Amino acid sequence: MFHTNVINQLTNWIEDNLQEPLNIKTVASRSGYSPWHLQRMFKSITGYPLASYIRIQRLNNAASELKKSRVTVADIAAKYQFDSQQSFCRAFKKYFATSPSRYRRFSLTNQSSGSANNQ
Repeated sequence: MFHTNVINQLTNWIEDNLQEPLNIKTVASRSGYSPWHLQRMFKSITGYPLASYIRIQRLNNAASELKKSRVTVADIAAKYQFDSQQSFCRAFKKYFATSPSRYRRFSLTNQSSGSANNQ
């Protein structure tokens, strides 16, 4: 139970700091565990390797931002600590099965058709 509470607190901290450079050593130092032990414990509790969890959370936040704003894809990629727009687009497409620009267009199309239906 104690380990679950530690991981829950850590995931909250990670989610609050997705725009910061996060790596295994940084997160491990925050948790008080060795990087090796933290990764093992994190995966056993969440089902995800720590690095994958961070990447997924960043991609989900980026997707939300693509839906809600007109911020450029390059700026969103930089904001969520991707090395380049290309690496962001590749990761986004692998996770969402579509490019960030198509995701944005599809989201905007659905929002405008949804608002037209509500009138």
